[in-house]
Amino acid sequence: MAVAISYIGATIGCVVGVPTTLDEAGFSALTYETIGKIASWGELGDTSNDITVELLDGRVEHVSGSKDGGAVPFTIRSDADDLGQPVLIAQSNTNSEVSFRVVDPDGSTAYFHGKVANVRDTAREPGSYKGFTGEVRVNSAVVRA
Repeated sequence: MAVAISYIGATIGCVVGVPTTLDEAGFSALTYETIGKIASWGELGDTSNDITVELLDGRVEHVSGSKDGGAVPFTIRSDADDLGQPVLIAQSNTNSEVSFRVVDPDGSTAYFHGKVANVRDTAREPGSYKGFTGEVRVNSAVVRA
């Protein structure tokens, strides 16, 4: 039986632009800035629309329709010395495509690109920290390596 793998130690990097090819070779050719102090990074992967076909025999068939990577939320603690955080902040709501590389502790890698949106300061509360939240609106399939 396989041992459970924690996401502790995962790294996420970003770069403005998209690869010349939407495969492992294209994404891995880019130079990514590591984003530091990530508190959380949302789920990756497509969902698809459900197309239903009602048949005269009384059965409903389901067909997978358009795929959508959705919006991946993130929460980050501010770090003035970090090189990746300014990329997210500067690209928020600009409609520029940003490519991402997610490397898990077991070495598996996921690549995708999308638009950064809605970067906002975290709430200023007694039990809170200075940081920001936002989302990546995914515009490609997730390429796994």
